[in-house]
Amino acid sequence: MIRTISTVTLLTLCLAATAQAQVVLDVIAWKGSEAEPAGFPELIKKFEAANPDIDVDFTYVARKDVDKVVPPRLQGGNPPDVTMVDSSLVHLWGGAGLLSDFGTKTDWYDKMNPAVRDVMTLDGKMMVMPLEVVGMGNFVNMDLLAKAGIDKTPVTLDELKSACKALKAKDISPMIFAGSFSAMLYVGANGLNPKGISAAEYGSGKRKFVGDKNFNSSLDGVRDLVEAGCFDPKLQAGLDPWATAPQEFRAGNVAILPQGAWNIGGFSAVEGLNYQFAPMPSAFTENGLALDLIGPGWAVPKDAKNTEAAMKWVNFFSKEENLKVFLKADGAYSP
Repeated sequence: MIRTISTVTLLTLCLAATAQAQVVLDVIAWKGSEAEPAGFPELIKKFEAANPDIDVDFTYVARKDVDKVVPPRLQGGNPPDVTMVDSSLVHLWGGAGLLSDFGTKTDWYDKMNPAVRDVMTLDGKMMVMPLEVVGMGNFVNMDLLAKAGIDKTPVTLDELKSACKALKAKDISPMIFAGSFSAMLYVGANGLNPKGISAAEYGSGKRKFVGDKNFNSSLDGVRDLVEAGCFDPKLQAGLDPWATAPQEFRAGNVAILPQGAWNIGGFSAVEGLNYQFAPMPSAFTENGLALDLIGPGWAVPKDAKNTEAAMKWVNFFSKEENLKVFLKADGAYSP
């Protein structure tokens, strides 16, 4: 006996098969929050349109929490399909054998700046597709400086300390020196002599910070900032550099904030916030020192469930027309 299947039943079966075939791509990143969307809503929509069999399950996790959220999943065999990483995480997780090797034969590897490539390659393996190189410097509220009788951004250490004293005298909070991030920028700007050793030697591990004359002097210089009234270390030790610190500057509560260029879009949208993005004050130059940071990138954990879809995601961001959406939103440029 021949049985027929109704049109409704056939449609139901087709829909069920389609649902079963749909891949849910688990992506974790510390970009893409409501405060810092970084172009992800647009890019996710475009990626899903180009890959109708893939749904992106995007989770924002603050950078300070990534070290707590992702490692248990990596070690437990249930990692995200794609995770955002930086150079320190590549060395930590990649060194432990928890990340996949993209190899050195990809189109985007050949196009990378050699200095970026050298820093991000670990033991001959490329376990991250870098997304950006981003400028780092000082955000300076020019209206607050004007109230203290200052008409230019401080770009030398003496100018910075003088500015702090003048601001403090006017009961204006001079500077945010939040957590390890601000310290990294200040110590980096005053430990890296632009006419001396290449920064890439420190980044690649060829040269150590320990025992380095410039960096020891830079660390000692932090005490000079405290003495000049730039900040109170007891009040700022636990300050969140990614959330609270930018918000304080955005609200006009502090005059100087060492941070990254990714804040330019958000700060520029604040009505009445008159600011400049200036080089970090430096001991080596009268014009300050502009720093470039190799920003985050995409990594695919070794035990990822959907590796094929994950690679489509990585390759999607390697395309110039897609990456430039992220770069424009983040105030960065391509690696």
